[in-house]
Amino acid sequence: MAAWQWSSRGRGNGRAHAYLTHLIADGFVGDVLSTTLIARGGALQGGGCIPDEKTWAYLLDRSNGATLLTIPVGHTLAALRDIFGEVAEVSSVLAVRRPTAFAVDTGETLPATAPDQVLVSGFFASGVPISIHYRGGAARDGDGLFWDIHGTEGDIRVSGPSGHTQMVQLSLKGARGEEMTFRPLEVPASYRAGWPADAEPGNVARLYARMARDLRDDTRTAPSFEDAVAVHRIIAAIEKAAESGSRVVLR
Repeated sequence: MAAWQWSSRGRGNGRAHAYLTHLIADGFVGDVLSTTLIARGGALQGGGCIPDEKTWAYLLDRSNGATLLTIPVGHTLAALRDIFGEVAEVSSVLAVRRPTAFAVDTGETLPATAPDQVLVSGFFASGVPISIHYRGGAARDGDGLFWDIHGTEGDIRVSGPSGHTQMVQLSLKGARGEEMTFRPLEVPASYRAGWPADAEPGNVARLYARMARDLRDDTRTAPSFEDAVAVHRIIAAIEKAAESGSRVVLR
């Protein structure tokens, strides 16, 4: 899993992510009380199918390392770590609820060992509780990400077409104080100017620009190898917690 589209400590590349980080740091929700995320993002499509065996079958085999946990959950963990800080402890469940998949192109039924359900709960080092549930496959209606950030003064809701937060355009809504309905939180033009409009190429372009600036100015604003290692430590802790059935504390 590459952690290059989300980074660490306020260096996120996505424009919605950058604005979300600013909103929270600026006190829109007050003190963060908890964050909850439910998303879709696995290889399986409707009815437990994959479109073609050559392209998708490797994602079904857990031993290949390209899974619901390591790809979409991994990228999203990088985003959560960026906004809320280090993860302190996790409990988890990794479940294979669809043990086979049907390849539409070949008509074969293939074994699936990669979990299609990833559930994680725990705490950030700040004490903020976290809850994540990723489900395999695409969303039925195109709404594949529901992310709530709940605070003492307000709430922010993040939505998107899938849980691949590194690849899709995210939308923000918020409410604070006495407001009883959520209102759109439009990303300011300054976050969008000069970059490709599509989320995925825009994220890559922002990353390359940060890397070039770091090389030129001897700074460190782009995500590093250490950031990727930190995310993989969280992934390893989630796997260990699922295998042991107990809470894992990250050091």
